[in-house]
Amino acid sequence: MKVKLVLLLASNLVIQSAIPVYANNNFSLFTNKQQAAPAFLLGEDAFVFSQLQQGDNLNVFWQITDGYYLYKNKLRVTIDDEEQTIKGLPAGKDYHDEYFGDVEIFEYELMLSVPVADLAPGSKVTVHYQGCAVAGLCYPPMTKTFITQ
Repeated sequence: MKVKLVLLLASNLVIQSAIPVYANNNFSLFTNKQQAAPAFLLGEDAFVFSQLQQGDNLNVFWQITDGYYLYKNKLRVTIDDEEQTIKGLPAGKDYHDEYFGDVEIFEYELMLSVPVADLAPGSKVTVHYQGCAVAGLCYPPMTKTFITQ
């Protein structure tokens, strides 16, 4: 009887000590495979934004991290809060998006040139954009605002 009780207690301790190890490492007790959720970058890291005013143009750049994309139809530029037509926007890649259906997207990099020759110094330029991760996270719309020279 003592041997059975000792074996029962020992097996109970082994089972109890194993459960937290599996649970803390995202393991399934039945498949013994790790189930990690994908890690997503912050929007600023997924879509690295920069701008440079050169003479009559304000050049706007995005370095888009692999596995992420920007929506062409979500790009907007306002100058002093007035919507501007974006000229010379390159063709995007056709893509079926889980959230927005059939859209055009930009991957890897994008550059826009905003004419500023007719603007007074100190004009407020705001660039609006939105993107997603291929793995399934859509970022809220983002904006960058700067003042012309």
